[in-house]
Amino acid sequence: MDGIIGEYREPTDAGPRVTLVFYPGAFPVKWNQCSVAADFFAEYFADVGASGLVEEAERRDFVGSVGYVLNELIENAVKFCAGGTVVIDAGVEAGEFVVVVSNQIVGAAVDSLRIKFAELLDGDPAELLMQRVEENAANPELTTSGLGFLTMLSDYKARLGWRFDPAPGNPDNALLKTTARLQVKSP
Repeated sequence: MDGIIGEYREPTDAGPRVTLVFYPGAFPVKWNQCSVAADFFAEYFADVGASGLVEEAERRDFVGSVGYVLNELIENAVKFCAGGTVVIDAGVEAGEFVVVVSNQIVGAAVDSLRIKFAELLDGDPAELLMQRVEENAANPELTTSGLGFLTMLSDYKARLGWRFDPAPGNPDNALLKTTARLQVKSP
């Protein structure tokens, strides 16, 4: 059940770092809470000195990019959480924003997710994005299109990775850790 797909990397203590834990079993996590959490991280890391953002346009781009990417990751984690917590761990280091969002998923979903994630990384993100948009238009009932991940790859140049581990204390589930890395400033 364990393994890594893509460019998996966790934040280190080399720069500013924030961790937030949702306990979905203790209270219902709503969609607007995902965007509030994403906005908090984006604004916080835009303002810490390690981000190096001095121009207002750079700051706006960073906040928009981080906000979008984090919102997608948090929404996916909350939507597909099969018990346990949803953990968001993020930091800025060496000119890069690094985030890992962790949640438990049903163990039976691991194999299909591995295939889906590999397909996302193996193809051209822009072409796959257009293909998925057309598929969604033809079949509005689709619920696992991957549009969020494809948008992260295509429009935001995020580097994505996934790690599967056994879920602590729950042999029927897997712990999915999704990482995204974004360059803080354009080269």
